[in-house]
Amino acid sequence: MKKNTLKNLMKEHSSSLSESKMTQEIIENLINTSKDIQVLEKEKGHILFKYLGTKMALLSDENYNRMRIISPITKYSSLATKIKDSLMDSNFHLALDARYAVSEDILYAAFLHPLSSLVTEDFESALKQVYNLAISFGKTYSSAQIEFTKKK
Repeated sequence: MKKNTLKNLMKEHSSSLSESKMTQEIIENLINTSKDIQVLEKEKGHILFKYLGTKMALLSDENYNRMRIISPITKYSSLATKIKDSLMDSNFHLALDARYAVSEDILYAAFLHPLSSLVTEDFESALKQVYNLAISFGKTYSSAQIEFTKKK
């Protein structure tokens, strides 16, 4: 009879995690086979696509063990201070794992994660969250139906 110790359970759990390691090939295959995605351009490590009609990009690199999904929204420097404050407030209260981010004067909805530990369910959630942040810009600034509210 096998003894169920914490050490044995941890050993079994860690071996099953290494077997399901996310790779660049797997994540690109998830993009290529999704019914909600229209691939526009692709090369290894960079796929430009539309998810439910919203333009996004998947950037992945196994060497650095990183992936990101981004969706461009608007020119950042043209935004009023009040909107910029709403973005920061959203990143704390309304965004889950996806966040608003800025690079080269473009505002993005973005999800960043280590590639190898990403699981399919998290990837699917990331797509939805980036989509929700992009389409809710200027309205609710929310990545999902949950919100972490301020105490009154």
